[in-house]
Amino acid sequence: MTPVLELRGLTHAYGSLRAVDGVDLSVLPGERHALIGPNGAGKSTLFATVAGTLPATGGSVLFDGQDITALSESERARRGLLRTYQHSSLFLNCSVLDNVALAVQRVDRVAYRFDRAARRFGRTETRARRHLESVGLIGRAADDAAALSHGERRQLEVAMVLASQPSLVMFDEPTAGMSAAETERFADLVERLPDDLTLLIVEHDLDVVFRLADRVTVLHLGRVLASGAPEQVRADNAVRSAYLGSARTDDLFNGGPR
Repeated sequence: MTPVLELRGLTHAYGSLRAVDGVDLSVLPGERHALIGPNGAGKSTLFATVAGTLPATGGSVLFDGQDITALSESERARRGLLRTYQHSSLFLNCSVLDNVALAVQRVDRVAYRFDRAARRFGRTETRARRHLESVGLIGRAADDAAALSHGERRQLEVAMVLASQPSLVMFDEPTAGMSAAETERFADLVERLPDDLTLLIVEHDLDVVFRLADRVTVLHLGRVLASGAPEQVRADNAVRSAYLGSARTDDLFNGGPR
């Protein structure tokens, strides 16, 4: 099976500092793959290098078997590799429905104007409403995006991602800043996403990681420390040692208090 995403010796250096140091990683079609590690492990830099936000200084990124290392972030997105950010990126003064409708129109390559509602095309509105319903926001369709709670804004981002018809979605700390109830709703939403949609998730909440992930890769000091099934990673002594000092290791890996 050809991986959707494959990293071969991927490196990003800031001068003499290798924040990402020769990472090999593969993500298979339909896989929910989590990327974890203690603070300073290189997770955010790796994510940005895969997305094209930062250039690789060594190694390569393959997407659907094609080398995309030299492509821009926008070109990677056009090919179906999309990422979300730790801070929501929405049109806050537009309605919830119009935010999704704009994403639908981008895929359809339909011209739009910001002085007219994006949903003015009937087919666009129908599809936008379907995506809102899938993430539980159809009741907020007419509200401005600015009126949504933090968790609801994340739900809206997922609707916009789905409207863009990606093959791989990279979620960057999706539950950061969420309440326990919001985190639970978001995890439920991810579990309901289409089985053929591949996910790569950077997440600090290990309860969410071990609930959602089929496979977990652990970064430490810019390198892969361990990779495997969640239970393998949870039991790995080297992984536990890497987390010492940031919190009680037993609490982190056994679902206890943080």
